[in-house]
Amino acid sequence: MKKTLLAVAVAAALPAAAFAQTNVTLYGIADAGVGWQDNDVDGQDGSLVVNSGYNSTSRFGIRGTEDLGSGLKATFNLEGGVQFDTGRSDADIPSRAAFWNRRAVVGLAGGFGEVRFGRDYTPAFSSAGSTDIMGYGLLGNWLTFTVQGGIETRANNGVHYTGTFSGITIRAVYADGEQPKTRVGGIETVDGASGDIWGLSAAWAGGPLTVQGYYQEVNTRASTTAPITSGGDSVKQMGVGAGYNFGAFRLALNYGIADADNGTTVTAMRGDKFQGLGLGAGVKLGTGELLAQIMQFKVDNAANGLRDPKAKGFGLAYIHPLSKRTNLYATYGMMRNNSNASFALLASDVAVGSGALGSDPQGFAVGIRHLF
Repeated sequence: MKKTLLAVAVAAALPAAAFAQTNVTLYGIADAGVGWQDNDVDGQDGSLVVNSGYNSTSRFGIRGTEDLGSGLKATFNLEGGVQFDTGRSDADIPSRAAFWNRRAVVGLAGGFGEVRFGRDYTPAFSSAGSTDIMGYGLLGNWLTFTVQGGIETRANNGVHYTGTFSGITIRAVYADGEQPKTRVGGIETVDGASGDIWGLSAAWAGGPLTVQGYYQEVNTRASTTAPITSGGDSVKQMGVGAGYNFGAFRLALNYGIADADNGTTVTAMRGDKFQGLGLGAGVKLGTGELLAQIMQFKVDNAANGLRDPKAKGFGLAYIHPLSKRTNLYATYGMMRNNSNASFALLASDVAVGSGALGSDPQGFAVGIRHLF
């Protein structure tokens, strides 16, 4: 009887011991605000809106690690978007589709860094965000460049790497488009590299200074009825950025290029090159911070005959913390398109679209963000 009780006690203790080695965290961001936006469409007034995700994209996630010993850990992360203005998940939005659309990775971490498999941010996107004064949030942030053709944000079916050594963070990705090479009558009609993404970035943080740079290629060719050139069509995305914190205020700079070849185009204006420049500043006001950013965009050789599409954007915001996890915010932004441009104004998960070529969208919002 004593042996039976001992066996039961040992068996009951084993799962607890195993669980003690595993760290699983539920986390998320709840962000919503009320705003006004104007798409600058003839015959339409601006409208009052309630939106999710001005400061940060609202989300829910699960992440965890297991200590495997000898400095090795197993890791995983599942993260999906949530719309706090409607209660929908991002899976209900056709353009996003997947429930865990933000991150879905599993990997190993150790002294070498971390290797992850699945869907994750690209090195270019993560790197450029480190020198965005607004941190990819609020009206007029650097997403205005990345999302409108500047950078591929995430990569499916990827092998992702992150490692930090002597203050330098290295990120790399290879993601397979999973397209078989196809030939018809000896002529290659589908490039096996279609949809492939590879990229590399480096960011150095030392004291008040941060500098970063990235390069990545996205193969965009799906099919053709004629022989294709080696490598197929692609978009080369590259950029640099820097930030400096002076204490009472900070400055940040971003510059990026998306260069398309072999008939591939970028942006809604369908050019073969998209360039963006952003300069931002942050000034402490009491316990909060006032943020401002100016941006300039240019599209070269627009395929639809548009001549030199250009735009200038501006964003202004104030963030007031109520605690370490909750803050209030107010944000204003505007985009000034020339007669051949139609760039939208973006916050983290909100877009104020351009009503037509030459339209100047603008918006304002106040809201609350809570991290849990």
